[in-house]
Amino acid sequence: MSKRINPRRRPATAADVKRAKDDAMGQATRLAMAIFLTVLVDKFSGADHIKDVWDEVVKLSEEIIEGRVSVSDLADVLDKEYDIII
Repeated sequence: MSKRINPRRRPATAADVKRAKDDAMGQATRLAMAIFLTVLVDKFSGADHIKDVWDEVVKLSEEIIEGRVSVSDLADVLDKEYDIII
């Protein structure tokens, strides 16, 4: 007789952990972008250029995915040239 596993007590698989991590990263990124773009529009008169800013964010994201730019390099430039530590 095989012992059945209670589905509520099923251990998390590696796929479950990866999916949870990816979901959390997606939510964190979405939250950060919402905050950033809202501040840009509300406080720095970015309403005229918000679509252009978003298009550049998407373009830079694609360059990162393709490996042409690294996030650590971007963070280093922000730190050294603008005194912004991320």
